[in-house]
Amino acid sequence: MKKPVKALGNVTRQANKKLRRERIFNIAKRLIAEKGLEDFTISELAEEAGVTTPTIHNLFGKKSDIIKELVSNLIEDMQSITLNPPIDPIENTKFFVNNVAAAFEKDINFYRAALMSAEHLKLFDPRIPGGPFQQAQQLAAPRKEWYESGLLLGNVEPSIIMKKVHDSNRLARIDWVLGYIDLNQFRHKAMKGILLVYAADASPELHVLLIEEINRLNSL
Repeated sequence: MKKPVKALGNVTRQANKKLRRERIFNIAKRLIAEKGLEDFTISELAEEAGVTTPTIHNLFGKKSDIIKELVSNLIEDMQSITLNPPIDPIENTKFFVNNVAAAFEKDINFYRAALMSAEHLKLFDPRIPGGPFQQAQQLAAPRKEWYESGLLLGNVEPSIIMKKVHDSNRLARIDWVLGYIDLNQFRHKAMKGILLVYAADASPELHVLLIEEINRLNSL
């Protein structure tokens, strides 16, 4: 009878450790949103959370490890909010960009601080195998149905389409993070950039629709 009691004790300790870690992580998010990366410190996080600095290091590692985890969570968020997108390339683009913008809008300060931190730490370096850059790039891959139905012709390599779609979204996102554009302008800039990429390989019928949508966005 003693072994199950011991096992249950271990489970309880692990559950409590997980809850404590989540609580401290949420405090870290708030501090980064309020202060930015430069003024965010492990010692202040420990003070706010009511724990020791070694405890923070034990649970998370260094300051850069906390930022990396934030970025990893951002990638997961982007993957989850873009599930089951529309088949149509134009509606697909609207769906993706609007969902990303909606996520940002829920906590503008945090997302802006986290993304700025990621750029500062070069976590989006495309040379990192399996890194956040490559993970995010996969979200931009054109759907095989577009080629099978003839919407995209395949004259441009799908890998190039993927990279350029990702670049269009990233450039718009960086402009938003730096405060050059607001979220509405982010939507328009990202959408126009992505649609222009598709237009380079679109069927004549889709090309007409893409140009119409680009011109509509440009007039807003």
